[in-house]
Amino acid sequence: PMGIIDFISLYAIAIAEENASGAKVVTAPTNGACAVIPAVMLYLKNHTIGFSDEKAIEFLLTAMLIGSFYKKNASISGAEAGCQAEIGSASSMAAAAMATVLGANAFKACNAAEMAMEHHLGLTCDPVAGLVQIPCIERNAFGAIKAISAARMAMTRKSTPMVSLDEVIETMYETGKDMNHCHSSSTYSLNSSKGISFYARNLHKSCNWIAS
Repeated sequence: PMGIIDFISLYAIAIAEENASGAKVVTAPTNGACAVIPAVMLYLKNHTIGFSDEKAIEFLLTAMLIGSFYKKNASISGAEAGCQAEIGSASSMAAAAMATVLGANAFKACNAAEMAMEHHLGLTCDPVAGLVQIPCIERNAFGAIKAISAARMAMTRKSTPMVSLDEVIETMYETGKDMNHCHSSSTYSLNSSKGISFYARNLHKSCNWIAS
């Protein structure tokens, strides 16, 4: 039988596949990370009680606010700061939004956002063949699951967090710049000279669907 995690993964993968196929999606905060936030919303709508239209609006407004912090103070571009800036930011946005609609105050919501990003730090942007498919589609599912875990952990936390949201945003941005210090070759970003996009291209160079 399918569990809740299976449904969350299905929601995320279905939406991410829409993007990969060229269909219309909402950037949240980017097309490549478009499935994290709606997957968490669908989890709340279909698997919890009381997720009304008003709660959905509150969810989206909170996610938008957290996303604005990343866009203004760091980056939401995988090419610039790695996938941590895309899936990580989306997961952070969704975590804070979920915590908020479950009754968290601003402090706990920010802690949820911080935890979600903290566990995406260092995530590279290295899509195989330059397509937003592998590993991008599956990463949306993992980002959604991490967001839900972060929200629930923040809601039940009794201790004072040691890392603030501001600090993790700064850390993410500096980490992203360090990963791409060799700008001419984009070491761990979109057109990677390293990472899974490089090694998978070599391992599967005989496959027709892999771009040269």
